[in-house]
Amino acid sequence: MEPSLFAPELIALLGGLLLFGAPLLGAGSTTNWRLAIVIGLATVAGAIWTLPMSGDAFAPGIYHIDAFSQSVKVVLALGYLLVILGAREPLTLRAHAWCELPMFLLMATVGMMIMVSATELLTLYIGMELAAYPVYIVIALHRNPAVGAESSTKYMVQGMMASAVSLYGMSFLYGLTGSTYFSAMGVQISTLAATPLFWFGIVLLLSGFLFKLAVAPFHFWAADTYEASPHEVITFVASVSKVAAIALLCRIMSLVIPAGSEAMGLQSILMWFALAAMTLGNLAALRQSDLKRLLGYSAVAHAGYALIGVQAMSASGLTAALFYAVGYGAMSLICFLVIAAVGRDQDRVAIEDMSGLWQRSPGMALVFLVGLLGLIGLPPTVGFIGKWFLFSAAIEQGQFMLVLVAAINATIALYYYLVILRQIYLVEATAEAPAVKWTPSLVIATTVGSVIVVGMGVLPGAAWDLAALAVAALLG
Repeated sequence: MEPSLFAPELIALLGGLLLFGAPLLGAGSTTNWRLAIVIGLATVAGAIWTLPMSGDAFAPGIYHIDAFSQSVKVVLALGYLLVILGAREPLTLRAHAWCELPMFLLMATVGMMIMVSATELLTLYIGMELAAYPVYIVIALHRNPAVGAESSTKYMVQGMMASAVSLYGMSFLYGLTGSTYFSAMGVQISTLAATPLFWFGIVLLLSGFLFKLAVAPFHFWAADTYEASPHEVITFVASVSKVAAIALLCRIMSLVIPAGSEAMGLQSILMWFALAAMTLGNLAALRQSDLKRLLGYSAVAHAGYALIGVQAMSASGLTAALFYAVGYGAMSLICFLVIAAVGRDQDRVAIEDMSGLWQRSPGMALVFLVGLLGLIGLPPTVGFIGKWFLFSAAIEQGQFMLVLVAAINATIALYYYLVILRQIYLVEATAEAPAVKWTPSLVIATTVGSVIVVGMGVLPGAAWDLAALAVAALLG
């Protein structure tokens, strides 16, 4: 074992122990929050330090370190840090849980890091569960027990079902190959590709990640959980967990791409998933009045867009999906950070609550505008160039009709995003509307997120090259 290869996970694990022990030694929520920021910075630094490294962290074939895994870990660690910066004393969370939130979210981040390096089925499953259970817990810690219990139960029950389906798929793959190692499956892919049971197992395995991504028909949890979760918790779910889910889809697809024409059935299934997610998500969002619920359905639609790159089953498609994952994570992050600030003392945030935000806080209105322009897919944001890359990857595969449907869906989405912008900029704030306060940490988090959204849109070359390098390592 080479400890340096495991640096980001090791730093985060030790940090989790510190965050667990600090309250026992009398540390208050403010001290714990500051400690979480230091740990987040250290985890980001550790992930960046390991970027050029490669090799097996443990026994060969179980846990692999390469440009793909470490690039994703940098994004995951940065996402955790930005969420924590905006999560000081979250009022929609029970006060006694303020010290616990950073620890649980850090443990979920560790689980996601394990997932992106796992090259063996049981290791992958452990990472999935470690990423899921801390989130189940913190959603249940909503200050309103009835609200938190309902949203957490829906998310947990459906998540456990998706996990069980994935585990069932793993059992098929193990039965066919006699091994839980991805490398063994890769060696046998030419033989396995002719076995329908193999593709059945792959589809079942993918189901768990499609659930986390909220792809239809695995999306039923999304709207309810987005609406009824503590604001800061759903900020994490809507941004960091999406990046991890798309990255895992890319890793699984890298196993089957060598199968060539034999994988066309799987490609067709994923294409229909993408069409269903885009269409259902956008049409359902049209009828929403709760802002977080609307963005929940928007997340379903954007999962469909990301799936366009995944189902292309090409290097350019996986690169586009990974690029879009990072951009979408940043767009969602800044939108939910603003929602958390505007609805700081509200269990639910309606679209009307954004009325006159440009008068109450011009800076927050600008940040939210940047996020929404990205979600709409307008330049100069990453949402525009990201969709361009996704659509180009599909066109390369001759999937013009898929791109046409995606473009129509993007046009439909324009309506409900403009409804929000109208409320912010064209509707006067009511006398009862509370003032929205910036905090230095929130300024830093939203600024970094906005720079990523605009920077990747204006100068996408560096991010694209890094994503291409990561996918090359994945396919190598």
